[in-house]
Amino acid sequence: MSHDTILIERTYPISTPALWQAMTDKQKLKEWFFEIPDFSTNVGDEFEFSKSDKSPNHLHHCEVLEVIPNQLFKFSWRHPKQTKGISVISWQFIPRMGATTLRLVHEGLEHFKDAGEEYSQAKFESGWERILGEGLNKFVNKL
Repeated sequence: MSHDTILIERTYPISTPALWQAMTDKQKLKEWFFEIPDFSTNVGDEFEFSKSDKSPNHLHHCEVLEVIPNQLFKFSWRHPKQTKGISVISWQFIPRMGATTLRLVHEGLEHFKDAGEEYSQAKFESGWERILGEGLNKFVNKL
């Protein structure tokens, strides 16, 4: 694993199909992540979102690269207003007895070095830890 790669694993007390739905259904996604009106799980489709309406300059642009239902959702992740760099995110779903482990791999963060400290590996890592540890965890525990 590259030095500029984030790997986070979290186990959630729900079935793999239920976690897949929480992470790939745009209505559910907006409850714990962001509202992404054009979100898609079709390979080749692209979608965009911003942190909020108040920060349109913090645009995320993604393209779906690979999908294996209930196993893998892989997409590119860019910040076109800050950098030409592209990273890749994989959400891997691993069934466990009565639970599912989510393995998040975020690769290619070295391509964002020209965008400044806000796009550093440390910032991404703390963001993913918060999103998965708080947002997704709270959502899953309500199911």
